[in-house]
Amino acid sequence: MKRSLFAVIPFVAALALTGCVGGPTAPGTPAPTTSASSPLPTTAGTAAPDEPTDEASVLPIPEAETSSQSDAITAGETVMTTFGQPTLDASTWMNNLYPLLTQTGAAAYEGTDPAQVPVHRVTGAGTIVEGSTDVALIVQVPTDAGLYNVSVSRTGPSMPWLADRIRPAQG
Repeated sequence: MKRSLFAVIPFVAALALTGCVGGPTAPGTPAPTTSASSPLPTTAGTAAPDEPTDEASVLPIPEAETSSQSDAITAGETVMTTFGQPTLDASTWMNNLYPLLTQTGAAAYEGTDPAQVPVHRVTGAGTIVEGSTDVALIVQVPTDAGLYNVSVSRTGPSMPWLADRIRPAQG
């Protein structure tokens, strides 16, 4: 049995290798050749496409109108008045703030302990920080704990201003 197995292995190997060797071509059929005269496709000679251009112009975001700024100041002052109630329990404090905040603002202040808020009251009128637009601006509000910046935004000119960030003003 072992002898026949050893005899079959060279036969199978020879049979398998026969398909790898090119046989004679049929009469009248030219053998395939590789010609140096037919160039292989390359990318070396192709020109680079033109750089993409963007000829669109960016429209400026309109500055907030006077009435819009007035509404934003009122919103900022209301936010700070509501924010500065450290004697309220956390649930009441947050429920009072929810209608004044964006979703981002609500997520940011959820879980805040109002007893840790240093503000107790607003001490003056808010002002708009330079760089306001019709949909986003910062209202600076004076409080008994110093100046606070309230970032307010809205989704359109007829929508209410909502706060997404309340922080002490930096120098």
